[in-house]
This record gives sequence, structure tokens and C-alpha cells, in this order.
Amino acid sequence: MTRFMHRPRVQYLDSPRRPLRQTLLAIAAICVCANALAQSAPTLPGTGGNRAQLVAVRHAVIASELTANISSLPVREGQPFRKGDTLVSYDCSLNRARLERATQAEAAARQKLAVADQLDTLGSISQADLVQARAAVSVARAETGVEQVMVRRCTITAPYAGRVGETYVRAAEHVTEGKELLSIYDDSAFELETIVPSRWMAWLKPGYPMQITIDETGRHYAARVVRIAGTVDPVSQSVKVIGRLSHPRNGDGAPLLPGMSGSVRIDPPSAKASALTPLKPTS
Repeated sequence: MTRFMHRPRVQYLDSPRRPLRQTLLAIAAICVCANALAQSAPTLPGTGGNRAQLVAVRHAVIASELTANISSLPVREGQPFRKGDTLVSYDCSLNRARLERATQAEAAARQKLAVADQLDTLGSISQADLVQARAAVSVARAETGVEQVMVRRCTITAPYAGRVGETYVRAAEHVTEGKELLSIYDDSAFELETIVPSRWMAWLKPGYPMQITIDETGRHYAARVVRIAGTVDPVSQSVKVIGRLSHPRNGDGAPLLPGMSGSVRIDPPSAKASALTPLKPTS
């Protein structure tokens, strides 16, 4: 009978694996801590890291007040215009004919009233007929006024000087009431909208200076805070700030357009002028 010798049990130590596992865990912990610190680190003012977008102070979308055919659309996208210039004209032959009919009806009603007044002087007309003649004149005058308003709507003029943003229709098209025709904006005054940490509200007030570098033009523009939004985002703890550009027009540079964006620089009150070189605004 063969005697089996008792062999000692060999215990394999995972010494090569344990350091690798510990190293990976340590790297993961470092990455988590780094991300947490990056998210919690505040954005320092004056670094120019905040993004902003340009918005025209006065802008509007012109909609049709009539159901008619467009006879003329003299302006196109990007074209400048002056206050009072014609933007859209309608074919209003029917409206003008109605105005002429209302005008003639009013004239006839006034003649009847004149005859009624003469008969009243002679005592040859009843008071009921006299009142009715006067009422007929009032009704005819009101109808004439309505038709005059409709004729004035046949031409849309510019409410202020500016530039055309987009056109949504073409000449000879038939449009209905409420149809969007074109968008316009005043190119002489721009505002910038940016998002800043809400804790900046402790020192950021209306009138505070700020500067923006527009990506599309590569130029620097001076601005001032005009208002701060009335609500704070509780998740990001940020607030919208609106600033007004001091010199939006350039004689030798590209014109500013709504939708352009850039970097905003807002220096804190404690920043020294020697520490940060101020940017010269373009006049």
C-alpha cells in the first residue's frame, strides 16, 4: 500500500495584483477629487471667461395687418433704411374704392342734413326726421374713418432707422392677416447679455463698467451694466446681466449684428489698475 505523503498547502499570495488594484483605486479617487474641486472652484472676475451675446435694443417682427397681395417689398436682408421709409406696400385697389364710396356717402348725408336744417328753420320737418338726418351723418363719418384706417395700412413704414434682419415673404405673394413679413432692428444701439455668478450681485450694480471682445470683429467695446435680471437660477447660482455698449458703431470696422458673441471682462472693485491692463474701446 502506497503511503501518500502529506504535502503542505501552498497559499498563493496575490501580491502582484494587490498593488495594481490599490493604484487604480487611488487614481480614481484623485480624479473624483479633482473634478469636485474644478466644479466648486469659483470663476474669478476680470478673466474675460464669461461669454456674452449681442442683442439690438430695439427690434421687431413686422406682421401683416391686411389680407391682400404684396405689390412692393423694396427692402431686403441686411439693407439699411431710414425712419419713415416704405418697407411693404399692398395692392389696395379694393380698399381705396371702399374709401371713395364711404366718402361719397358721407357727402350725401351732409347734404341731407343741410336740407333738414333749412326745413327745421321753416318748421316744415319733424324733430324725428331731423335727428335721423344728424345720425346718418355720424354713421357715414365713422364709416369713412374706418376705410381711411384700412387704406393707411396698405403701406408699412419704418418706425425707426435701422436694418432689415430677415424677410419672410416676396413681392406678388398673397398674405393673410397676422402673417410675419420681415424682422427689423435698430443698428445704432446694442445690448449684451451674459451670465455671471449670483454672488457678484454684492458689488455688481447698474452703471458698473464692463468690456467685451467680439469674436466676429476682433474688437474691444466698452459697456456698462444697465440692469440685472430679477431672478437667480438656484441650480447654477447664476444671474443674467444686461449691459449697454457705449460706442457700437465703427467707421472702419465690420458692423455689429444681433447674435454676435464674445468674451466679457468685468473687473472686481478690489482689482488694481496696475494688475490688469485696461482695453481701449473702439470709437
